[in-house]
Order: sequence, then C-alpha cells, then structure tokens
Amino acid sequence: MASLDVVARSVQPWRVRTGAAAAVLALSVASTTWLLDGVRKDRGLSVWDGPTLTWMVAHREPGATTVLTAISAFGTGVVYWTLALLAVVLFAVRRRWIEALLLTFALVSADTVSRVMKQAVNRARPPAALVLGPVGTNMSFPSGHTIGAAAFALALAYLWWRAQRGLLRAWLGLGIALAVTAAMAISRLYLADHWLTDVLASTALAFGVIAVVALLDVFLQIRPHTEVAV
Repeated sequence: MASLDVVARSVQPWRVRTGAAAAVLALSVASTTWLLDGVRKDRGLSVWDGPTLTWMVAHREPGATTVLTAISAFGTGVVYWTLALLAVVLFAVRRRWIEALLLTFALVSADTVSRVMKQAVNRARPPAALVLGPVGTNMSFPSGHTIGAAAFALALAYLWWRAQRGLLRAWLGLGIALAVTAAMAISRLYLADHWLTDVLASTALAFGVIAVVALLDVFLQIRPHTEVAV
C-alpha cells in the first residue's frame, strides 16, 4: 500500500501535463480542420490569402529579400536536417537519450505530417511568376518549411523547460520559438512560396506535434513507477 501511495503522489503532477497536452492537441486538430475547411470552401481566413500575397509582393525590397531568403534556406533540405542531426547527436553524446528520442520524434513527425497532408489536400501553390527563387514542385498546404522550423524550435523550447521547469523559462522558450516560427512563415509568404493559410496550418500542426511529444514524455516518465507498483 505504501508503494502505491508513493506512485500516486508521483503520478499526480503528470495528470496536469497530460491534460494540458491533450487540450493543445485538440486545439491543433480543430484549428487545422477549420483552416482546411476554409481553404476548400473559399471562406474564413482563406479570403485573406490573395490580399496577403499581393501586399507581400508589393512591399519587396532588396534588404528584406536578402534576409528572408536566408531565413527560408533554414526551413528544409540539407541545412535544416544537418542542424537537426547535430542537435540529436549532441543530446546523445551527453547521454540524454530521452531528449534525443523526443527531438527525433518531433522532427520526423512534423515532416511526415507535412508530406501526407500535402498529398491529401493537393492545393496549388501561388503563381510561379510571383515566386522569388526556385519554384516549389510539391503541393502548398501545409508549408513544410514552417512546420519544420516550428516543430524544431518548439521541441527545443520544451526540452529546455524540461531540464529545469519554471514559468519564466517556459514563457521565454515559447516566445523564442514563436519568433522563429513567425520569421519562417513570413519568409515563405514574402517569397510567394505559400499562402497565408498554409503557414497558419503549419503552425497549428507543429503545436499538435509538440503536444504528442509532451504526452510521450509523460508516458516514458511514469512507466517505470507503474512497473514498480505492479
């Protein structure tokens, strides 16, 4: 009985985290569904896709083009996956196996979700004549660059908070992750590679991925206690 009491006290805090993660996941699914419904029926936020693209194209200037092109280069491809691999290896070298697993799960999940949804939704990208740089050959919804950057930044923010939990640390990490996400999303809009709803859906999906990461983390942490009780 004593051992069961200890387990109950240790598991109790995780119930709050589980509930919060489940709520974020539900909100992610609901937001993505709403955005997708608007895209398919040409309503909701999708009515701002055209005006946003027009405004971005009209306000291009050399300095912004240089900066935002550089930011976009970190979204996917060799640069992105090299940085991701280095981060995972760093955790592994320090024998922080759970962190390495959670980060890998976040990155692979985000990439998989992006690829599957692109094929399922089959949305055309903005007109090629407006694109700065190489024209994307895959589908538009969601933005792979944005969901990748968001998942990477949010996962690192979560792991940073996980190492030393605190409210200030949580808000600071979230703020930095949101800034990274916003920068990537703006770059994709500015270069005319995506529509507004593409990058918004990617952000919502990234939060869903991190919610699943948090749930997986809770499971991995409480499982040893459960096995001891049994």
